[in-house]
Amino acid sequence: MDVTGSGFGNSWSADRLFAGPGETRERLRRTDWAATPLGPVETWSVELRAAVRTVLPSEVPMLLWWGPELVQIFNDAYTRVLGAKYPAAIGEPGAQCWAEIWDEVGPLAEQVMSGGAATYTENQPLYLLRHGYLEETYWTFSYSPVQDEDGNVAGIFVATTDVTATVLGERRLETLRQLGTVSTAGGDDPLVDACRAVVRVLGDNGQDVPLAAIYLRREVVGGAGDDEPEDLVLVGAAGVDDDGEFRPARIPATDVTRHRVRASGVAFEPAGSKAVTEVRLCPLIVTGHAEPVGVLVLGISPYRAFDDAYRGFVELVTAKVSTLVTDALAYEFERDRAAALAELDAAKTRFFQNVSHEFRTPLTLLLGPLETVREQSEDESPADRREAIAAAYRAAVRLQQLVDGLLDLSKAEAGQLLPHTEPTDIGQLTADCVSMFDSAAAQAGLALRTDLDEASGLVELDREMWVKIVLNLVSNAVKYTRSGSVSVALRQDAGQLVLSVTDTGVGIPAEERERVFDRFHRVEAGGSGSGGGVGIGLSLVSDLAAALGGSVDLDSAPGRGSTFTVRVPRIPAPDGATPRADDRPIGAVTSFGDVEQREPSVGVDGSNERGADGHRILLVEDHPDLRAYLTRLLQEQGWDVDAVADVESALKHVAARTPNLVLSDVMLPGRDGIDFLRELRSEQSTARLPVILLTARAGTESTVDGLNQGADDYIVKPFQPSELVARVRVHLEMYWLRETLITDSELESTHLRTALDTRTTLSQAVGLTMAAFQCDADTAFDKLASYSQNRNVKLRDIAAEVVANFTAATNRE
Repeated sequence: MDVTGSGFGNSWSADRLFAGPGETRERLRRTDWAATPLGPVETWSVELRAAVRTVLPSEVPMLLWWGPELVQIFNDAYTRVLGAKYPAAIGEPGAQCWAEIWDEVGPLAEQVMSGGAATYTENQPLYLLRHGYLEETYWTFSYSPVQDEDGNVAGIFVATTDVTATVLGERRLETLRQLGTVSTAGGDDPLVDACRAVVRVLGDNGQDVPLAAIYLRREVVGGAGDDEPEDLVLVGAAGVDDDGEFRPARIPATDVTRHRVRASGVAFEPAGSKAVTEVRLCPLIVTGHAEPVGVLVLGISPYRAFDDAYRGFVELVTAKVSTLVTDALAYEFERDRAAALAELDAAKTRFFQNVSHEFRTPLTLLLGPLETVREQSEDESPADRREAIAAAYRAAVRLQQLVDGLLDLSKAEAGQLLPHTEPTDIGQLTADCVSMFDSAAAQAGLALRTDLDEASGLVELDREMWVKIVLNLVSNAVKYTRSGSVSVALRQDAGQLVLSVTDTGVGIPAEERERVFDRFHRVEAGGSGSGGGVGIGLSLVSDLAAALGGSVDLDSAPGRGSTFTVRVPRIPAPDGATPRADDRPIGAVTSFGDVEQREPSVGVDGSNERGADGHRILLVEDHPDLRAYLTRLLQEQGWDVDAVADVESALKHVAARTPNLVLSDVMLPGRDGIDFLRELRSEQSTARLPVILLTARAGTESTVDGLNQGADDYIVKPFQPSELVARVRVHLEMYWLRETLITDSELESTHLRTALDTRTTLSQAVGLTMAAFQCDADTAFDKLASYSQNRNVKLRDIAAEVVANFTAATNRE
């Protein structure tokens, strides 16, 4: 075989074979190939020269191993792969150049050289020694055989791609993704649990994070005693053996600032594992804290340079851990806040229960004697006395109703609203409840209609719960319906009892319908006859319906009324069961007696003859019994009283006949007493009108608020009648005195103006006299005084005459 190139002699020299640009080709040309197992270039085979000419121009990093020793020839792109192995790698046997990885790649090369098929390896981890340290790298490469003319494998084409950045990026991204799954809500100590979960996730990526630890300030972890240092304590570590101990256990707080951590000679020693030569101390910044709450310690892999990509990964991990710590602290705060609110709610429930029970004894002692006195006074006492006793009895019954409502509410909140079912004639029971409002509806001019399904028969039901549902709904319907009708229907539908209460009242706005069943929420129904209630009636209906296994719904719109629909399961009573025949629908039939007295016994716009002292008082109070009581109380003092129930009526009275004093409740239907007060103060005619406010809101803050709005006085319910009368009297007298002084002052101002005008005329006369006689002011005044004495005419008349004569003479000219 002609090894010189088929008769061309020395034409294939190193200069010719490795011709071309680039520093790598230059070194290939200068290499002493005769000192290698390949021998001089001039002796190389056609196959070898062809393989070299294939490798050198490629833009892909390519390596050619040739001969049994796998002597290396590579292109310029492959030079960057070699690192510090270049240029010694030129002509060097593969096993010698890649000694640190030959155990992995050597068998593959031997397989190809022995006649085996080509190989392809993807994402192969290889620890290369090419930059002064053992470097973690990943490669995708193929080994392809190069045959000679006899068909034997003479060399290997190595095409390689560095995929290290891709593999590391995916691995680090997965670590960040796993950190995103760490929960900050759970366990007895969410913050510590979250930090330990973080270090477990970081520990799973031992290549990038061979060591991980989190230190937190002692006060964040659980507080420190007054005499304990505020060091940062270790709460979790990864990268240590199971029986190893991570050190140190704490970091001085003085070494940690917002922007960096001073190591101060601290050595992090994960016992039992490989030493980590480099760590990064990353402050954990939390929103709302001026200083870091902790430190994240991250070991840096000894097999990777801390380049920009590595630094970015550490920064992202730190930011994610800071966010997790922030979330955990926020969760702990919200959990503690929720626990405090739950305790407060429980305390409120206990308070309601205790107060409701404590109220029952004095109420019993109040209601019993009042009922006895009421019965005894029906035929013997004067009408005003009977009315006063009846009003007191209705107020006591109303108080009992509120107490019962609060007790039921406390049971509902404590989960103790449990039904006690018994055989019940549901139709008759509902009819009895509705009949209680016959007189109230008739007095208000309303039609009270019922459509009760008598086929409902006997059912198993808690009687008291059902009674409270019906009474509350019908009471509200009558109270907030000014004209028209109230309809109550009961029917069966798909195994349910369906109760509907429909009225033609004021209706409920859309924005209020979502909250109408909330506890203590009151819907301000404009134009309604009462502003009473504390917002527990409909809430109690919802709770009672739920306790019976049902629900309540509302369909309403302003101006067209409302329909409340209650649905509860219909459970038939056992055969042969009978209801209790001796029980009334409710313990106190008059529990809703306040509805029956919706209109006052004294006309809303009624007034009496002027009292003996001539004072007129405007009373604004929506509660009919209290309005009637205050009217009688004030009339007994000889005062004229106009009594109205709302602000609009009061304004009409003020416009028609201004009173001497206004006595107004603060809480009124529609516009309240404060609005009324502001309007009075804004008009000049009523700006000085004395206004006394009545309120059930006790406390200095409420009083100051009322006075700041311009009220003259502020009286808190309940009040002593003598105190109210005394205050009204004082303000009436002060009003009379103030107006008298103002009138006198205005009269005095008129006289003063007249005097000043007169003085001006005299001054003019003195001036004219000075001009006529060429004298000074004193002489001129003496002349005028002399004229006055001689003619027996007042000086001012003489002055007026002088001025008039001068004016007339001037006009003639």
